[in-house]
Amino acid sequence: MFGKGLLQGLSVTGKHFFGHKETVCYPEERLPMTGAFRGGHLVLDDEKCIGCRLCALSCPNAALQLEARTDEKKKRHMMRYAHDLGRCMYCSLCCEACPAKALSWDKKFEQASWQKGDMCYDAVQEARERSERAWMA
Repeated sequence: MFGKGLLQGLSVTGKHFFGHKETVCYPEERLPMTGAFRGGHLVLDDEKCIGCRLCALSCPNAALQLEARTDEKKKRHMMRYAHDLGRCMYCSLCCEACPAKALSWDKKFEQASWQKGDMCYDAVQEARERSERAWMA
């Protein structure tokens, strides 16, 4: 029959036109991120971190720079954990390589910046600020 494809296409369009709307008012409303979302900043749990540097070794783009300090009890502590978002390809190999499961991704997907220097941040400093805010509250 001539026009059968046109009628099928119009029926699909009609169903979506009169169906449930999927739009959200973005700045006021935010879509919930799934558990498998890889993006945002790396969240480092510095209490779990053993300073083994496997995450930096597993990163194919060398987006992680670490500085660890060893104390008198031969225990390593992270002093600096710099994550360069401009170099990161969000493969999550760093999170998978961590034997202590101290790394995870946060669910913030807004990462636009005007300066290239804003794309690098220190996860240890962010974790300390987060714990200070929790202590103050």
